[in-house]
Amino acid sequence: MAQTDTERLTAMVHANDKLLKGLTVLLALRDEHLLEDLKAVFAGILSESREMASGSNATWDHLRHELSLITALVEGDDPDVVEEGEGRVN
Repeated sequence: MAQTDTERLTAMVHANDKLLKGLTVLLALRDEHLLEDLKAVFAGILSESREMASGSNATWDHLRHELSLITALVEGDDPDVVEEGEGRVN
C-alpha cells in the first residue's frame, strides 16, 4: 500500500523531531549550559520580539515541554514524569 503525501510528511516531521532532540541531547551533554542558554534565548524572544514570538500559546507550551523532556534525558531523569509547567522532573 502506497503512502499518501500526508503520511510521508508526517513521518518526515516525526523523524526530524527525533533527530533534533537527539542532536540537542548530544550537544547538551557536551555543554552543561546549553539548555539554560536555549531557555534564555526563547524567553528573550517572547519578551522582546513580537515578530519572532509569533505563534500560538500551544506552540510555546509545546516548546517548553520539549525542552523539559530533553533536560530530563540529559540529567538522567525519567522523562515520563515531567511536571506540568515546571520544566523539571520529580
